[in-house]
Amino acid sequence: MRALLSPLFALLLALPAFAAATDADEYAARRAELMRRIGPDAMLILRSPAAQVRNGDVDWPFRQEDSLLYLTGLDNPDTTLVLVPGEDTHREIVFTLDSDPAAELWTGRIPSVEEVSKRSGVTEVVSETRFEDFIRAAMEGRAWGDSKSYRSFATAGLPNWQQKLRGGKAVVWMILENRHFGDDASAEQRLVERLRRSYPELQFRDAFPLLTDMRMVKSPSEIATVQRAIDATVAAQKAAMRRVKSATHEYQVQATIEYTFRDQGACCWGFPSIVAAGRNATTLHYVTNNDPIPAGVLMLTDIGAEVAGYTADVTRTYPQNGRFSPEQRAIYEAVLRAQDATIAMMKPGAHMRDLHEATIRILGEDLLRLGLVSRNERDQVRMYFPHGLGHDLGLRVHDVNDRTHPLAAGRIVTSEPGIYVRAADVRANPVYLALPEPERAGIDAALTRYADIGVRIEDDILVTTDTPTNLSAGAPRTVADIEAWMAGDTH
Repeated sequence: MRALLSPLFALLLALPAFAAATDADEYAARRAELMRRIGPDAMLILRSPAAQVRNGDVDWPFRQEDSLLYLTGLDNPDTTLVLVPGEDTHREIVFTLDSDPAAELWTGRIPSVEEVSKRSGVTEVVSETRFEDFIRAAMEGRAWGDSKSYRSFATAGLPNWQQKLRGGKAVVWMILENRHFGDDASAEQRLVERLRRSYPELQFRDAFPLLTDMRMVKSPSEIATVQRAIDATVAAQKAAMRRVKSATHEYQVQATIEYTFRDQGACCWGFPSIVAAGRNATTLHYVTNNDPIPAGVLMLTDIGAEVAGYTADVTRTYPQNGRFSPEQRAIYEAVLRAQDATIAMMKPGAHMRDLHEATIRILGEDLLRLGLVSRNERDQVRMYFPHGLGHDLGLRVHDVNDRTHPLAAGRIVTSEPGIYVRAADVRANPVYLALPEPERAGIDAALTRYADIGVRIEDDILVTTDTPTNLSAGAPRTVADIEAWMAGDTH
């Protein structure tokens, strides 16, 4: 696998910064595979989320629904994909925005029908205003189309749909649960409810598990795109390490990070940047990024650039003054040792849950040596390592996965062990309180010594049939490499 991937990587990674994630043929192949899985008696409908208003005349930046992006490469709003497999033929339709010169004056060009078709590989591209007529035609079993694509469902894509519908055998695949848009129902969920009320004879199936299964293993083009996002993130981590020595506040380091994302060709961040100084580094999802940076504290930056919908996720922890104190170094090297060990285990057939438990045991050895636990027991270790080892990475920072599946070649997963010494929280923890007083006294002494130290190291790992590949290894990881980089001794 490694011998095959290396030249391919060299070719793919030479793509320009704003190149598409993949080409139309690959999108077409994904749709064909999905149609094979849903079967000939079915129809699949995926809708883009609605544009979200921030306030007044200001919208939130639009982000395409992941699976729609995966199947078409289209990132424009008001887009709907319909797949109709049929028995002998199939039909693919994209409904999208019409050109509108008045709107384009304010918000920019809307992709033309030809551009949408070329990007996605879907030949039948029509106005989104015609979607409702399409639904009615489908449910009534009548012909639908325009002068170029006027075909009945009986001859193109859905044989005997009306009969199957009335016989209770017609299936519509959609994303049935609200997994994407917070508490508000998405456009897709609203359509599901409306179709259920209007056509009670329809059978609905959740497409999310099928798409999850397809998306877990990344194609070479996806791996290359994730690598581009990682490369921008690595550059930002290296820039942050040098900026922190002169910065007075967390937001200054954040500004350097996000400037670097854009400078490296990324569109944006894949999740809000965590830029945490000192005690803030012990807060797992700290995103305020407004506090002063005290001299000599550890800086934790958990960041990820996004390229063509795919995100990176890389965390580094480093000293503000460029030199680790003995206490900082002890905690850092404990986390690094656990990460090195678990990365080596990220091979096909391994389960993330087992790697997580291995991480707990390895961290426990060092926590015991440092006096922060009285015994290497899971509950004690969890006082300092409360989160999981890692997650899949792709079109989401916590990408879709089936945790019952073992790792497989082509999956990209993170390894992010951490130790967070929140002394007051530990002393209030029931696990600590249940210990005999002499054991608590020993832990107390260590808590005083290592108080407010938070360390997390996170890398993005490509699972292969051979040695796991650390895609983010370009960001300094060891104590020696971090100190050398921050001193300006390396380039």
